[in-house]
Formats: sequence, structure tokens, C-alpha cells
Amino acid sequence: MFNLGTDNKLPEFSIIVNCLNGEQFLKRSLDSIFRQTYEDWEVIFYDNNSSDSSAEIAKSYGSKIKYFRSETTHTLGKARDMAIGLTEGKFIAYLDVDDLWQPNKLEIQRSLFDDSIDFVYTNTLITDDDGNSFPLFKYSQPAKGKIFGDLLKSDFIPTSSISIRKSSISKLEKRYDHNLTLECDRDFILRLSRVGRCEYTDECMTERFLHESNTIFQEKDASFYELEELKTKIVKIASDERNHKDSLNIFIANIDEKIARSYWNNGEKLKARRIFKKHRELNKHLILYLLTYILPNRLDMRMLSKIIRKVRR
Repeated sequence: MFNLGTDNKLPEFSIIVNCLNGEQFLKRSLDSIFRQTYEDWEVIFYDNNSSDSSAEIAKSYGSKIKYFRSETTHTLGKARDMAIGLTEGKFIAYLDVDDLWQPNKLEIQRSLFDDSIDFVYTNTLITDDDGNSFPLFKYSQPAKGKIFGDLLKSDFIPTSSISIRKSSISKLEKRYDHNLTLECDRDFILRLSRVGRCEYTDECMTERFLHESNTIFQEKDASFYELEELKTKIVKIASDERNHKDSLNIFIANIDEKIARSYWNNGEKLKARRIFKKHRELNKHLILYLLTYILPNRLDMRMLSKIIRKVRR
């Protein structure tokens, strides 16, 4: 199924797989690449100094995977950026080691790229530890076209669902922020959406699995530094755009919510309360502000996440 051609033709897609000790789910993810109906691709496997069997698994696929290893462990932002520099394809797609693709993912995305489109993303199937699955966008389709304002309000694009026209990345002042890990993808996609246009397919071409080691749960540990850096950067580039003023205020409130949740989880309820109070004009933050008076000093993050999801409905 894999075919790079015999005439030194560059691949259409460069698939970036960033890996740091991903042996548990890696074979499942790589197998989903090799099942793609669209065959014109290369894999850039960037091993961020893994100490498990990830290297052996990747190399077992032979020369069809271009394996690169860092001798030190970088931030994810730097590892993503290093991998981009190794790509030769016209389009770049990401697949995280705990996600997988449906066989026609690349084929469908390629068909949606016309000259005006900078990136394409897909609906995503979310599967929990008990095997229960649901579409990320179940009741309504998300935005397409110019979606910077929408992404300010909500971080709704899973990294493994996106494919990007490589030449569009040159529109950015810089690619990935080397100082970021948990927030690096959001920062990159936000800045890309500000200068580019996107297309969307409602078919669930990507599957994301919920488990303790993936970033859905790691976000609770996002450093104050990363959150503040992301907020400062985005506020700087968006503050002059009047049509995004309301969206920017929501973005700031949501970043502050993450900071407050970290304070809360560390038992610093008063600091969390001050932040929720600052944004209490938003219903979600008003309720969380009031909850600080009745809930324990330390609150399990899963419990808080359930509360937040109910408030958002």
C-alpha cells in the first residue's frame, strides 16, 4: 500500500508522529497509517529520547518510516518544530501515538484542499476506558473558513485530526513555540487560523482514546508559565482586532480558569476564588466562584471537569 514512487517524486503528505515513551499504543496508531487508502505519504517519526521500546516498534516497519531520534528530551513544541523541518511533503498531518485514523482519512482530507484552503480538520470519535464512544461534534458542526474567533472561544480541534498545507506555515512569524508542551498545539493552531482558512468534514476520521496518560488529563498540570505565555502571546496578536474582542475576553477567562483549577487542586481555594470572581459575568465562572464556598479545599479534577461540562450545556 505504501508508495513513494521511483522517480524521486516528493510525497504529497508528510505524517508527523512525535513519540516519547509511547510503546503502549504505538503499533495501533502506526497500523492505522499503513491502512490508508491514500498512498502518497511519508512518515516522520520523531523519537523524543524514549526509554521504552518505541524505537524498536517504529523501526520494525522498515524504511517506510523515517526514524529520527533526539539525544535529549525536548518540549513538545520543539519536537514538533524539529519534525516539521524534516518533512518533504506538500501537506503535513499529525498522528499522536495514542490516536488512530480511519483508512480514508487522508483521502478525504486531500479532496477538500483547494487553493484557498490552508488546513482541514475532521470530526473525531472519542472513546473512554470502558469502550464507550461518541463523536466530538455530535449535535452541530463546528466552524470552517476563517475560524480564529471560534478557536479563541473553544479549543475544539484535536491535533491528530488536522492536515495543513505546508506552504501556509510560512505565513506565521514562527512555527512552534519551543517553550511550550501542553499548550503548544493550541498556540500553533490558533495562530494558523488567524492567517488561514480551513475546511471541515463531519465524518469521524480520527479516534481519540481517553486514558490517564494523554493530554486531556495532563492539562490539569499545565504550568502557570505555559498558560501565561499562551495568554500573553494571543492577547498581543488579537487585541487590535475589534471583531474578536468578545471572543478574546472568553479566551482570557478560559485560560484563567485553568490557572484557577490548578490553584484549587493544590488546595489554594482563595486564589482560585479570586480568579473565578474576576470572570463571574460568565455563567460558568459564576457557578464555579460560588462552588468555592461549599466544596472542599481539594477537589478531584475529574469531579470538577464533570461539573464544568454540566455547566456548559
